[in-house]
Amino acid sequence: MTIAGDDAEWKAEEVIAGNHRALQALRELLLWPLLYSKEANILGLRWPKGLLLYGPPGTGKTSLVHAIVRECHAHLTLISAGLIHRAYAGESEKILRDAFSEASSQVVAGRPAIIFIDEIDALCPHRNSRREQESRIVAQLLTLMDGAKTSLESLERVVVVASTNRVNAIDPALRRSGRFDAEIEISAPNEEQRFQILQLHARNLPLDINVNLDAIASSCNGYVGADLEALCREAAMAALRKSSFSGERDLPCITMEDWEIARSKVGPSIVRGIIAEVPKVLWEDIGGLHDVKKKLRQAVEWPIKHAAAFARLGLSPPRGVLLHGPPGCSKTSLVKAAAHAAQANLFSLSGAELYSMYVGEGEAFLREIFQRARLAAPSIIFFDEADAIAAKRGRVDGNSISNGATVGEKLLSTLLTEIDGLELTTGVLVMGATNRPEAIDSALMRPGRFDVVLYVPPPDLEGRIEVLRVHTCNMNLTNDVDLSQIAQRTEFFTGAELAGLCREAAIIALRENIHADSVSVKHFEIARNSLRPSLTQLQIATYSSFTGKRKQ
Repeated sequence: MTIAGDDAEWKAEEVIAGNHRALQALRELLLWPLLYSKEANILGLRWPKGLLLYGPPGTGKTSLVHAIVRECHAHLTLISAGLIHRAYAGESEKILRDAFSEASSQVVAGRPAIIFIDEIDALCPHRNSRREQESRIVAQLLTLMDGAKTSLESLERVVVVASTNRVNAIDPALRRSGRFDAEIEISAPNEEQRFQILQLHARNLPLDINVNLDAIASSCNGYVGADLEALCREAAMAALRKSSFSGERDLPCITMEDWEIARSKVGPSIVRGIIAEVPKVLWEDIGGLHDVKKKLRQAVEWPIKHAAAFARLGLSPPRGVLLHGPPGCSKTSLVKAAAHAAQANLFSLSGAELYSMYVGEGEAFLREIFQRARLAAPSIIFFDEADAIAAKRGRVDGNSISNGATVGEKLLSTLLTEIDGLELTTGVLVMGATNRPEAIDSALMRPGRFDVVLYVPPPDLEGRIEVLRVHTCNMNLTNDVDLSQIAQRTEFFTGAELAGLCREAAIIALRENIHADSVSVKHFEIARNSLRPSLTQLQIATYSSFTGKRKQ
């Protein structure tokens, strides 16, 4: 397939936003051999021949190449696996040779020529794991890119650009200087780049005066260019749908409400297939625990919202936070509230998802989660019941010593390696929750891994009053209900047990009268007498003693 650009005074920035580094690299590949040919001859400079673009799907790799070809009035030869693969031996190699020959003829005519190989991982995979046909195609491409066995000097001036989202699946012989000289990662856009992309796609949309594209960009963590384009289209569809229902004939304006509707339908494609979301749990939904909330804000929100301040003071953000305490004390809810406050994608994992009957499958899944979290940053990787995943090594069933590495030990080794790899990554935080902190391997409990270890205690009297208020906010209570008195009679109750108390009181009211519309103190008394706290003073002292032991 051959495409030629013929537009005058046209810039790639008119259709591409947020990829300035890749645009500049492509301009240097195409234009500099023409602009600085005399200087190159004097210096004996040989221009680079290839550029490899890699990154997640939808980040604009193919669009980038088409835009720069149109800007530079270059000749484009497009190669894909579907066009190359043929039934008979030798046909695929001939198509490759013809493509390079056609491009070199354009260079002779004084026009920049570019050969673009889309999804090169499907065309040139590792030769030691594929069929003979793929090996021949790889060998032919290597020969053509080296310019061997040809007398055409113009072939050396043909620029080869390839794109892939599986860069490690490409044959390593292609990834050296002289072939693909440079590799540029087209990653998921940051907040500033998302704003530029939204501006580009929304420039012709009738936006309401109150629409804040900057706020929309900041709330679209993990969205790639294709997702943002779909978001703009869905917002316009939502406005059109609303206008058709109301019977208006005028062109509808797109409001912030339409953008919110679009965001509920269009999510980041990077995290599809894996449960990842920005939870809708607020700090106000969790009663009490003010000191824990304050420390979580400092550990989770501040590095994301005040990254410039951290960089100014030379502070490195924490890489891990561990919450420990009795069951039912809102550890998981605290993680969700922290993720919502920071507008971070939450990847929630449990031991059941990581343990597999196949060797290495759990470790591969864990590595994939960390990779996607890096692409969708800012993000939080949450290990619920962390003691099941990161148990102490060297023991089985708490007593006998294991002879070999168990599945849990392999998972823990992978987890330690991935957390250490976050040192050069910004916007990714690992959080864990457990009610058995003493069972977690000591290698995780050091600074640089779980930097912050917080004890989440059962609610005190003030905290119990707040928890009761949260769980009775939508409940019609009679005047004789005094939440402070109920809180005094529920000592040692956890947050989950207080929620169960409110629910049980409402059910008792319905048992008395199915048409009841309020809950009285009598119903709370009956519910309180039927429930017993699961904690004792000795158990609470045992849980709280872990922090003191760790400090010692």
